[in-house]
Amino acid sequence: MVSLRSIAKSMTLFAILTGMIAGVSKLEAKGFTLPGQNPEVSLEKFFKKRVPFGPAAKSQKFSFDGKYAAYLYRPYGERRHGSDLFLYEGHKGQSVRVTSAAVMYEFQKSARVVADSRDKKAPRAVKNKTKRQNYISKTDAVGRGPSYRGIQSYVWSPVENKMIFVSGGDLYLLDADTKKIERLTNTRESERSVQFLPKGDGYTYLRESSLMCVKFGSHLIEQLDPRLEFGEKMSEYSISPNGKRLVFLSYRSRERSNRKVDLISYRDRFTKAYSVNRHVPGDAYPDAYWGVYLYELADSFAEKTQLKKVYSHKSSGPRDSFPVPAWAPDSSKVAFAVFEQKSDQIKILEAGFDDKEVLEKLVTKEVADDETSDDENETVDAKKDKEAESEDEDEDEVSLAKIVPAEVIYRFLHNGGPNTPKMVRPQYLADSNRVVFLAEISGFRHLHVLDPTYEQLTQVTRGRREVYPINMSKDRSQMFVTATLENDPSQVHVYSVDLNKATMRQMSGTQGVYSDVTVCPNGICFLANHSDFGVLRELVAVESREAKTVLLTDSHPKKAAELTTAIPEYFNYKNRHGHTIYGHMFKPDDMKPGEKRPLLIYVYGGPLGTRNMIKRGSFSGSSYFFAQYMAKKHGYITCTIDPRGASGLGGVFEKSNFENVGKPQTEDLVDGVKYFIKNHGVDEKRVAIHGWSFGGFQTQMCLYTQPDVFAVGIAGAGPTEWENYNSWYSTGTVGKNKEGETKLKKFSLLPLAKNLKGKLMLAHGMEDSNVLFQDTVKVYRELLKAGKETNVELFLDPTGGHGMGGDVKSIGRYRKYEDFLLRTIGEGKEGLATPSPDKD
Repeated sequence: MVSLRSIAKSMTLFAILTGMIAGVSKLEAKGFTLPGQNPEVSLEKFFKKRVPFGPAAKSQKFSFDGKYAAYLYRPYGERRHGSDLFLYEGHKGQSVRVTSAAVMYEFQKSARVVADSRDKKAPRAVKNKTKRQNYISKTDAVGRGPSYRGIQSYVWSPVENKMIFVSGGDLYLLDADTKKIERLTNTRESERSVQFLPKGDGYTYLRESSLMCVKFGSHLIEQLDPRLEFGEKMSEYSISPNGKRLVFLSYRSRERSNRKVDLISYRDRFTKAYSVNRHVPGDAYPDAYWGVYLYELADSFAEKTQLKKVYSHKSSGPRDSFPVPAWAPDSSKVAFAVFEQKSDQIKILEAGFDDKEVLEKLVTKEVADDETSDDENETVDAKKDKEAESEDEDEDEVSLAKIVPAEVIYRFLHNGGPNTPKMVRPQYLADSNRVVFLAEISGFRHLHVLDPTYEQLTQVTRGRREVYPINMSKDRSQMFVTATLENDPSQVHVYSVDLNKATMRQMSGTQGVYSDVTVCPNGICFLANHSDFGVLRELVAVESREAKTVLLTDSHPKKAAELTTAIPEYFNYKNRHGHTIYGHMFKPDDMKPGEKRPLLIYVYGGPLGTRNMIKRGSFSGSSYFFAQYMAKKHGYITCTIDPRGASGLGGVFEKSNFENVGKPQTEDLVDGVKYFIKNHGVDEKRVAIHGWSFGGFQTQMCLYTQPDVFAVGIAGAGPTEWENYNSWYSTGTVGKNKEGETKLKKFSLLPLAKNLKGKLMLAHGMEDSNVLFQDTVKVYRELLKAGKETNVELFLDPTGGHGMGGDVKSIGRYRKYEDFLLRTIGEGKEGLATPSPDKD
């Protein structure tokens, strides 16, 4: 007989089990993986409406003594607002938030609107002022409510732990010790390019093109910029270490390109045309003039100054480079680099002051004074009058040094990548004679020290790696840099380079990529954004000697970590010319020895400054999420390859497109397909490739020129006619073009389109102002004229830009990709039906 107690227990157990099952169902419905289950992949899981990643910290800088480090950052919940100022107190090992909408409440209307909006939505539990300031509504992350601009930039004092930051175009003074904020300006104009005076007793800033100077404790505001002729305006400036001299760049442009390109909008009842500016190869380049001025301030308040233009430059093309000069530690001279695109020549120049002449005049004046003082016949009053007259006549001449025009101290022909010249920025060593700068003379970006006395250039860093300067130590004997590993360009680490001994010391330990790095003045610690596969990007403080790392930010929701646990497998192979080509891949979990699976390649292939596609911790939609999805869900082998043409892998790679666009990449990708067929079980009849922008061009190039290797392609927003792309990119990457010519027309894909044999999908945003939609329309016409209507299909976003994102969201784009691939080369597992691409 069953007791009532047993029945009660059974009912209770049933209720618990029912609740557990219901709870499990809810968890499964939300996409959570339960213990013992295999994770189920889906496009909905990978491509959510809201991006799962938060913004990264930026603008990291140490104070003069290394006690503090500041950075700009906004938490994930506030990602639609501007960044705020945070201070890392190394001696405490913790970060403190200094600004917020609540803190700036008393200064800015926009901050008050946001804070009040939060207050209205805050529950009663957080109505008190202290809790209310920290309350963040969920609508801060999304929605269309008021937004807070945050902090745009800041600069540390050179002598104390104070800084000036810019917010809403105005200046504010912050005491890092007390966290007290004081407003410095309140104007309708925007202040920018703020610098402390060398002694920390004041500051300068640009208001439009006017350079203003303010001393703390004084009511006076001085305008330091001199009057310039011919419409020149100051663009950038730097004050000498002794605070008595100024170097600045001037700029003027007489003509601008008036070419307009029409785009069509389909948003309203009837289509509308609107125009955007476009400067393409063959267009006349506007007359642009740059100048370097030296300005000895002396006593600017008494209007005793000296100004001289020491160098002038007329731009030869859109990629001419002209960075602001750097001062020698003794304030005697400046060094700068100029790149002329027309001649491919880089010049290192030097201009300065002849202080010897001033010293000689002072000595001569002292001797003359001694001689006149011996004249017994001269009255005391007469002597005073004569001295006064002498001072009035000679003071400017004696106190102001002669300004010496710029001279070339070194020149060389640049034969590397198009993005390197703008990175050549000479800096003086402690002796105020030698300079250190980055150059690609050896084939890779490395540091070099120039001794102009002997015209001797010494390479300091070496190897098949890329090196990028960060900042110098206080004594200017070390340069802190980031650099790739020699045998693993997917990693970027932090190093200290001894400029005298030409040695490198690695400061970072954990593998991955360190970016946005700042090193403290004594070289003991640094701040950097660190990322790797399996490790989301966060700001860390690293004590290099103690191998101690402090995590400073928590930028991403839990879901982001769940989505990024998969770690791709890295590989490399030799191309037909002996270069090592790098990439990473995902393989299907159920693949067995001897099986043949389809291969899906993702490629970009063009230069991107210092970036490439194989960097660790790059969780891009195409090379990481979609690649992972197609491997796990459909059994594809997927990979990302950086062929020649990519940046950050040496000059031979980055410059390979010049007068040869797309061909080196195609060779390397064909060699990659052979490598996969031989080593990783790829079905040679089922090879697909996809890419966007330059990758969209490269995808088409592969299908048109190697139709027997690549069966399927998805080409997104590819520039098919380089003569119609912007001149800055085309003339630096593809080839030179003279005014009035369309020389780059020979690199058009239109004549090659007729060679297509496989299946091709062309994707484009119809409001794209970067790569014009007409590029896809024109190549589509050529395919139709060649009878390839069954080989090609279009996927268009009527309101999309260069990355779509209008009516077509990320998930819709990859659903289309998935459907197209399954319709053309089929599922990955053997034995399943495999559609055969049409062959002519």
